[in-house]
Amino acid sequence: MEKIEFDKYIKQLKHFTKKNENTWFVQKHKDSYMESFYVTILPHGLCMSGDYDGVIVNPGIGDREELIRWMANATSLSYFAEKVRLGNQYHKYNEYTEKSGEISLIDLISAHCDAEGFEDLLKEQLWSSKINDEQFKENLRNKIVEIDKIPVEDVDEKQLDKLLAVRNTVAYHSLENECEYWELCRDLESEHGFSDLWEFNSREYTSQLIWQHKCLLWWANNVIDKQDKESFEVEQKTSPIPLTDKSVSILGGIL
Repeated sequence: MEKIEFDKYIKQLKHFTKKNENTWFVQKHKDSYMESFYVTILPHGLCMSGDYDGVIVNPGIGDREELIRWMANATSLSYFAEKVRLGNQYHKYNEYTEKSGEISLIDLISAHCDAEGFEDLLKEQLWSSKINDEQFKENLRNKIVEIDKIPVEDVDEKQLDKLLAVRNTVAYHSLENECEYWELCRDLESEHGFSDLWEFNSREYTSQLIWQHKCLLWWANNVIDKQDKESFEVEQKTSPIPLTDKSVSILGGIL
């Protein structure tokens, strides 16, 4: 049985009040509206509103009990984001950052240049002006020997030259914004034969969506067995809250 690890920040939202048959109010401090949110059951989903902004989640479930149970088990962020998109005409669920662009770029270089397992090395050295071409190739050569368990003389020098050429293109580009990221992708396609770069996601989930996901998981797992209570306070637990057998967390990764 899979378990959810709730961090100390989400556990501070410990006061639950049932406003009506379909609405709950969750608070950090019982006597304050600060750091609190509402959750309301809708005909085919649920709505969260309050201090953490609003979001509608639409899994297409009409039964209240089934909907709460679904949310309690919707541990996959990508699966949750999919249902958010179904419920909102517009809700910013992902964004480009320099970090997400770097992760995507390293993944596509690794795939194109048969350099799986080199991700950490590439991250350290692709943009380092302190490492010259020969040192870059030497570092790659040593890594191949380490990973493939082969003599140094068996290392494919053409692969090293290919990676070096890619590095020299990458070094002249910035990943500060998404436009520059896609300009680099176009250069990689035209100069080095990269293809299908659109398949590599250069975005990451927003911190807001991640927090809303945690809040709704926290709400659902706490009210699922206390739906008749007018109010209750969550006791601090030292162990994770178990999921039910109806887990829908089989869909992982970044959309």
